[in-house]
Amino acid sequence: MERPQGYKSNPALHLEPCGFQCLWPTPGPGNLTTQTKWKNRRVTIRTLRYTNSMSRLRRLQVTGKTFFITCNLLAVRTQLTEVDFEALASAVVRVRSRRGFLFTRYVFLPDHWHALIIPLEGDTLPNLMDAVKVASTLGINRSRRAKGPVWQRRYFDRIVREVREYHKTVEYMHLNPVRRGLASRPEDWLWSSIHSYGGPGPVRLAVDRILLPSDERTRL
Repeated sequence: MERPQGYKSNPALHLEPCGFQCLWPTPGPGNLTTQTKWKNRRVTIRTLRYTNSMSRLRRLQVTGKTFFITCNLLAVRTQLTEVDFEALASAVVRVRSRRGFLFTRYVFLPDHWHALIIPLEGDTLPNLMDAVKVASTLGINRSRRAKGPVWQRRYFDRIVREVREYHKTVEYMHLNPVRRGLASRPEDWLWSSIHSYGGPGPVRLAVDRILLPSDERTRL
């Protein structure tokens, strides 16, 4: 196919084979089919409608990649409490059981949460995150006897491309409560996946354990 003048290849639009070993849930009545919806390694880009209060955003509809997620609480909402964390964790569990995505690391904080998520092939991150946000909003509002949105309309995501980047991202997540002055050590913060990887526990939210390659330069 002829390329337009000035065309430059964008490496972000090229899908690479998964670099680690993982077991996808078996398709069933509650799970999406594992058959991918894209052909010839093309990636669909969804453009959100532009308004005065919202800048133009193009989000990649990529499946089978590892995403680092940041989801922020609305500024007008009071900070999350232990009960709210439990509602968020319950929402993640319910949506994960239906959609079959991998939830490998996380940390919940009073005004935002981070996670490493791998969507099931055939699913997309925007659809998955919408489901988590809706389910957790219902749970949090129910416990607070409140109404309205809980999370900011947008979330932030970044594809984790190498094993080295994955490990650095995990370290950043687990140290976040310490940097925020919420705990003296990472293992002192209860709502963190560090307790699934040698922390003292208890494990508040079980994560999916994956086997990463030993070579940190390996692409995911």
